[in-house]
Amino acid sequence: MFLLLSWVGLSGFPVPASSQETHEIKVVIGFLAPLSGSNQARGASMINGAQLAIDELNKKAIKVNNTRAVFELIPQDDRFDANAGKLATDYLLKRNLTALVCHSSTVCIATAAQVQAARIPYISVGATNHKFTQLGYDNTFRMFGHSEQGGILFGHYVYDDLKVDRMAVIDDKTPSGTAMADQFSEGFRKAGGLLLGRYSVSDKTSDFNQVLADIKESRADAIFWGGTHLQAANMIVNAKRLGVNTRFLNAMNGMNNRNFLNQVNGAGNIFTLESDQQRDKLPGWKNFEKNYVARFSSSYIDVSSLRAYDTVQTVGEAIRSGNSVDPRKLIEALHAEKFKGLTGVISFDREGNLNDPVFTVYEAQGGDWKIVKALKGR
Repeated sequence: MFLLLSWVGLSGFPVPASSQETHEIKVVIGFLAPLSGSNQARGASMINGAQLAIDELNKKAIKVNNTRAVFELIPQDDRFDANAGKLATDYLLKRNLTALVCHSSTVCIATAAQVQAARIPYISVGATNHKFTQLGYDNTFRMFGHSEQGGILFGHYVYDDLKVDRMAVIDDKTPSGTAMADQFSEGFRKAGGLLLGRYSVSDKTSDFNQVLADIKESRADAIFWGGTHLQAANMIVNAKRLGVNTRFLNAMNGMNNRNFLNQVNGAGNIFTLESDQQRDKLPGWKNFEKNYVARFSSSYIDVSSLRAYDTVQTVGEAIRSGNSVDPRKLIEALHAEKFKGLTGVISFDREGNLNDPVFTVYEAQGGDWKIVKALKGR
């Protein structure tokens, strides 16, 4: 039997205590994230970013009808699993949420109907699959570009700019990994590239030997991976051991951090696309980084951490501008929102997708990531 435990009890992360003031309105934001297993570090980074925003909103003392709004974050472990996500969602929806945040396509899509039935905003910081905002629900929002934009863009870039002609593609059978591999393949083929093989593996495996042996024999110019960056690290290490000397490509799974490069021992010839902007050019980046490192020194900053921070800030701004904490009114306010956040201007199209997303190509060089090119969504 699945035992659902509070993230606070498991981790020691601080969740603000209820305020003692008499005249207050509580704003509870739930957060579904992988807080155990192989993706735990990413999940912790997201929660950290959201918590920084919670603390800042409480310092601002936002008022609704002259009553102070007190913000609280309740994270729950979704284990990067659809069924666990549904159970965690049931738990959170009983906590009188104002909004709910999710990460992976696997969990966000599987739980979207539950959240729609509760009529609260459902905001994703990591669901790359376009389907999340194509379910016909008015309460789904995405804080970055989706795979139909990024995958196709990257496919064209790899053929046109990297001069890759022959490609092998692997996916992890998950909604996000499969969709990303599909869209990349479509973009690459339309640009003029030749797809030599399409492979699928379990999202739990670390054994890529047979697939890599086939790819080595095909003499592909590059391998595109649709899946998590943790599995990507295993694949790259295995490939180097087997003498598969080719480029490794990936898109929109948070690979662009030094934590990943440590796992592959600083290997090069790796390119990744992320839906983000150059951090040192973001006006609020230095302050965010300073506050994050000071409070969470043992945790790296994942790209989804920035989005989580902006998600909470955007909810706070929508509450302020709409002068209401009613989740139904908040959905309307978010659709009308135009907020200058840490990651850029945040506003949503009719589906709930981020307007005008920016994508950045990174290359692993010298144990760090070098920005190669910024791409605009087609």
